[in-house]
Amino acid sequence: MTASRRTLDRRTLLGAAAATTALAALPRRLRAANRSRVLVLGAGLSGLHTALILQEAGLDVRVIEGRNRVGGRVLSHRNVPGSPESGGTSFAPGYARLMTACTTYGVGLIDLTPLVPFFFERDLYLGTERIAPRAWPTHPRNPFPEPLKKLPPWAFLGATIGPKNPLATNDSWLDPAHAALDVPLHDFLKSSGWSDEMIHIAYDISAGWGNSARDVSALMVLCALKFVQVQQELARGKAMMYTAVGGNQAIPEAMAKALKNPVELGRKVAAIHADGRGVDVRCEDGRRYRADYVVCSLPTAVLRNIAIEPALPAAQARAVRELGVQTISLAHLVAKKPFWEQDGGAANFATDGPISMVVAERKGADPKQVSSLSAWIRGPHAAQLDKLPEAEARAAVVREFERLRPAAQGQLEVLAWHSWKNDPFALGDWAVWEPGQVSAFARVVGQTHGRVHFCGEHTAVSNRGMEGAMESGERVALEILQHA
Repeated sequence: MTASRRTLDRRTLLGAAAATTALAALPRRLRAANRSRVLVLGAGLSGLHTALILQEAGLDVRVIEGRNRVGGRVLSHRNVPGSPESGGTSFAPGYARLMTACTTYGVGLIDLTPLVPFFFERDLYLGTERIAPRAWPTHPRNPFPEPLKKLPPWAFLGATIGPKNPLATNDSWLDPAHAALDVPLHDFLKSSGWSDEMIHIAYDISAGWGNSARDVSALMVLCALKFVQVQQELARGKAMMYTAVGGNQAIPEAMAKALKNPVELGRKVAAIHADGRGVDVRCEDGRRYRADYVVCSLPTAVLRNIAIEPALPAAQARAVRELGVQTISLAHLVAKKPFWEQDGGAANFATDGPISMVVAERKGADPKQVSSLSAWIRGPHAAQLDKLPEAEARAAVVREFERLRPAAQGQLEVLAWHSWKNDPFALGDWAVWEPGQVSAFARVVGQTHGRVHFCGEHTAVSNRGMEGAMESGERVALEILQHA
């Protein structure tokens, strides 16, 4: 018995877990020119993981992808020094499936633990005022109670809510007993004694999910915090974080190379039609495929634009139509000179303005050297930039740098830019569960629909991010193997 087979058997219980996913749609009377046992739509981590498990089980699997690359929402910018990420930034040693994939497919790992101290050297800009970490505990804008005033705003939520998390396990967010927590995070925090200013400083100026604490479910955030807590516990005594040699996109690329049938790129799905004997898929270029089973790993925002027949059940169709995704863009810049040494500030900083966070990447030979700067633009600010031509959006980011830090004048060049909302194959980044949506959608969005199965990060039960994507792919593979 192979190691991967033993892993599959050990995780069989995941096959019964409730799922979360989105679908697409299909016209009638399609005739596929290409026939396979299983057709996987999307060459991200979830789709590729599904395909490889089924391939190992002896099934004929074909993967098609709308983009001209594999990886989905894992995107490494190799034209920028250090290959910084716009999706799938890093992963912990507790990402068991992802770590196994790296070992199995020969992807090298870089231990980011030596960089962690540099990451936490971060200034806060409120308006144009720079507040150094040592000044924050006594700053008049610090709204936190003693003895927690020393915590930076971005650490306050996890540090205060995490230890009191009512979720006992990663998957208990789906327990009906916790449905009362499926309310706006703002309301949950207020009931926990937070003031409006605390919520604004600790969450709203750089919302991790949604646009603010008012439009994300507290239950979803508690689930994410529980996942982080478990990862921290698993990392004790080990490396804290990893990235892949050549960028994290190297992981899905290596997985794709392990497929017997090469991924077919440039195949944007237009319609899916299922009958009692199989499934037909039509692409926008007119190409058609026929399979016994279809695995759909596409995000809900994309699925809602695809015709599907027979129509999804009402609750599942509503989940696909309404489940949100994060609006976020990333700019990757290089500096001609280290302007932070001139103005005395930290290379990393967070703001309450258009750029919510800047991370100084240190992916060269010397961790003391900054290889590039990654600027994160979230929510409404990202939506505003999305209305501009890309060249103007890039220029706006540089102007904001220069406004906050005059020493950066004329020193910056944007080498890479990615708007996830403007990406036609994503239309947003990670899934965002709004208040009430966990109770309404979490158990139906990833349900099997005849011979069509759904996976993707938004259908994960116990894990988030890249590990969640692979968990969902594992579940779908088991679903198909139970019937194939």
